[in-house]
Amino acid sequence: MNLFYRFLLIGLLGLPGLLNAQEKSPPIDIGKESMYFPHYYQKYKLQYGLGFYFAHLPLDWVETALQAPLIDLQLSFGLPAGFSLAGSLNTLVVSNQVTLGARWNFIHRNFSFNLGYDLGYSLGIMNIAGFKNTGMVLTHYPNLSVGFKTRTLAFTLKGEALIIAWGQMKTGEDLMSSTANIFDGVSCAIYMEQRIFRKKVLVIGLKENYVKYYWPAWMVFSTFDRFYYIPELHLLWVL
Repeated sequence: MNLFYRFLLIGLLGLPGLLNAQEKSPPIDIGKESMYFPHYYQKYKLQYGLGFYFAHLPLDWVETALQAPLIDLQLSFGLPAGFSLAGSLNTLVVSNQVTLGARWNFIHRNFSFNLGYDLGYSLGIMNIAGFKNTGMVLTHYPNLSVGFKTRTLAFTLKGEALIIAWGQMKTGEDLMSSTANIFDGVSCAIYMEQRIFRKKVLVIGLKENYVKYYWPAWMVFSTFDRFYYIPELHLLWVL
């Protein structure tokens, strides 16, 4: 966990400087420029953010954290009546996931929430010493987000459930597959979105997963029928 504490400390130390920097720029409504904070997106407008995140895997799987960050691309598309579409692409070359879902957003003054559902498809490919290893998983992500904002800061608490709809693992000629809906666990995350300058927003997030199967580590996950705690640190730049 040392890696996470370092990034968190850097973020806290740099926050006063960010606050001073944003005061020199024209005021904006942080709620309308955020990525995770539930809000009414401009109709038929695409909003996107690019960043990365680190994960700390259980010691039962590996002895150190997952050192290479996963690239994180987030997309939102505004629709009428408070609805929006959301998508994401996460990749580590050997582990990749694409998600697509919908949200319904409701706002009351500085508070807001949304109900959402995402469907994710993950693909892992790793060829080592002549073996061809692949993994494919289809996952349901029903989710709920609650947010609070000030003029330049937005905080969002997001919870979601993970349900594996289908999965297939192949090592050499050995094939394992599952078609039944399997409850995989839950996750909870908190995101802070800070206006830096103009309409540019920096997102810092901490996410906690309690899952049996963790898609970025498909090649090392445990076969034990138990839940594991896997924390993540997210950094995203809303463009």
